Amino acid sequence: MIATTGCGLPTDDAPSRVEVPAGVFPERNNQPVVGAAPDTPTTSLHAVYFLRDGLLVELQRPLAAPVFLDAPLNNLLAGPTPAEAENGLESAIPAGTEVVDVQLLRNNVVSIHLNEVFFEVEGAQRVRAVAQLVLTASALARDSQGVLFFLDGVAQLLPDGAGTIAQVQPGELPRALRVDDFSELMPLTPLRSVS
Repeated sequence: MIATTGCGLPTDDAPSRVEVPAGVFPERNNQPVVGAAPDTPTTSLHAVYFLRDGLLVELQRPLAAPVFLDAPLNNLLAGPTPAEAENGLESAIPAGTEVVDVQLLRNNVVSIHLNEVFFEVEGAQRVRAVAQLVLTASALARDSQGVLFFLDGVAQLLPDGAGTIAQVQPGELPRALRVDDFSELMPLTPLRSVS
């Protein structure tokens, strides 16, 4: 048997109006409450890399928090804004490229799984596109040890800044491409811009 006790308040079958004494709730008058969180999400700046005159340019793009690994890469794939394009920035990454997956591996290597569109670009355009992704992805992890690229789960051999593709033994992963592999595409004086 369960015993219940009352709390001294009568029960009603329908809602009733309760008078609240003045001064219990502060007047809002549509004024923001001091110390309240802003209505917009917080953002943080992340590096993405575009090209100007064939050389890499770092842009700091604001991204809404929390920022996951794919956010800066997807931001890069969106390309330069119209204002950035007017200032000579461009992307070598082919339109329609999509990030299928991105992970930070145990050895601080970033693995990027892309759709087949990315791998259709060739020659110097491929080198520049790879450079954009390597630099942007390397900025995702502190002390990054490079970037590996995958298509349908298979590691891909891609060129460094000199257009060289390192050969690997069957069954081995390619060497992760690092920022310093693309020194040929770095301006003598670093170019940075805040978007």
